Amino acid sequence: MEPRHSLEKRILFLQKAAQKLVLTSPSISASLGAERDKLLATQDADLEASKKDWDALRREVCGACGSLMLPGWSCAVSRESYASKSNKRIQKATLKPSSGRTKFAVYTCLRCNRNTSQPLPPRPPTRPKRLSGGTATQPDTVSTGGRDEDVVPKSVNASSKQRAKARKGGLQAMLAKSRRQGRTSPGAGLDLMDFMK
Repeated sequence: MEPRHSLEKRILFLQKAAQKLVLTSPSISASLGAERDKLLATQDADLEASKKDWDALRREVCGACGSLMLPGWSCAVSRESYASKSNKRIQKATLKPSSGRTKFAVYTCLRCNRNTSQPLPPRPPTRPKRLSGGTATQPDTVSTGGRDEDVVPKSVNASSKQRAKARKGGLQAMLAKSRRQGRTSPGAGLDLMDFMK
């Protein structure tokens, strides 16, 4: 237990030191990153990391020069898709384009021009929401003539624009109501002109 714990501490120290020095001293940062990468490669059996975590560890540092892979700063990221030979046969048989293509994120180190490819997980299938057709019947309801049944309930997830519009409409209705009351009973309240006399 103790050797693995010390290994994790050493890897974490090398990672943080390389990150701190990346702007002030890129060459020292690259050598620390290369040492971390070498340590990860030699001790990979001791690390109990998932494939996702392992890919993230390998993606942070260039495998050739050890420089930190910062997209836009020290590496360029692009996407490519390849079809394997078995997938090509399936594509020819079914005539479906890009059904068996594997997509990769390609990280190109701007210091040594090494390409590091990592597979991208497939997107979950999206299913369009379908509205119920004319075959669906709505249950019969008995109307009691109450006002609550006539009002359509608002969605819980109403957008902010809809809420703002409803709020504005409510304020305008209150203003119109107060104006109507002011016109029907002019003597009930005081006006500014009453004080100007």
